[in-house]
Amino acid sequence: MRIRALALDDVERWVDMRHRLWPEYEKAELTDEIIYWYRGKTAVFVADADGELVGFSEVTMHERAAGCTSSPVGYLEAWWVDEAFRRSGVGTHLLAAAEAWAIENGATEMASDAHADNDTSRSAHRATGFTERRPVVRFHKSIATEAEPPAGPDRSSVVTLRKIDEDNVRAVIRLEVAGHQRSMVATNAVSLAQYAVSPKAWTRAIYADDVPVGFVLLHDDADAPEYFLWRFMIDRRYQGAGFGRKAIELVVEYVRTRPKASGLLTSYVPTPGGPGPFYHRLGFVDTGEVDEGELVTLLAF
Repeated sequence: MRIRALALDDVERWVDMRHRLWPEYEKAELTDEIIYWYRGKTAVFVADADGELVGFSEVTMHERAAGCTSSPVGYLEAWWVDEAFRRSGVGTHLLAAAEAWAIENGATEMASDAHADNDTSRSAHRATGFTERRPVVRFHKSIATEAEPPAGPDRSSVVTLRKIDEDNVRAVIRLEVAGHQRSMVATNAVSLAQYAVSPKAWTRAIYADDVPVGFVLLHDDADAPEYFLWRFMIDRRYQGAGFGRKAIELVVEYVRTRPKASGLLTSYVPTPGGPGPFYHRLGFVDTGEVDEGELVTLLAF
């Protein structure tokens, strides 16, 4: 058993574990929020049992926390171990990793919370040294409905690639492909989380005029002659308007400026309704290589 920090390839399994911890939430909802784990002081640790992830802990830094007298405070946001591995010390080690990280970031106290009726969680907290303080009740209400998407973009719209920041990240996360395409590409939240832990990644939002309509993630390795289009999507509402072709042309323009660039690689699921014909129309040629069930295709420069 090894306790380690979350890695790039762990993101989707992390989402699965989060859903097992919080089954009352839709998996898509839990997926969408993970991008916020890469803003500010946050960390995720996983328990790795010979390649199988069997637990995780999520920790952040708070300025203040109920019952604590110092600042900053390490806050245990989530803590879960697969049932088969409970009472074996895995949870204790995951907590220890979270506490060590909090200490490195200046904390002398650790806080957490649990539902009042969650006896398992409360017992686990007490067993690892936490002291219960008076219950905290959280309130929530909706004060507005989600805005309808703008009607504007059409084939005459100007397509641009723009950086993703705190002003547009929520809009990018909400973009989604059509129902039959969901098995072909990861959600934008997962892609942004992977981008955040990859030192050789480049990402942009695809805009038609001033409306975000898609997303692109590129493996941008200056030591490799062939750059890799890691993720690419156009929102289901804006497909068929030519935005995808224009966005790929802009990506190609960018890649041509990169060191040693001799081509752009990508891969696709070979299935009816998949993006293979789209890439072929743009000049991509299949290489014959298969990567995890996807066909690799190349646009040579």
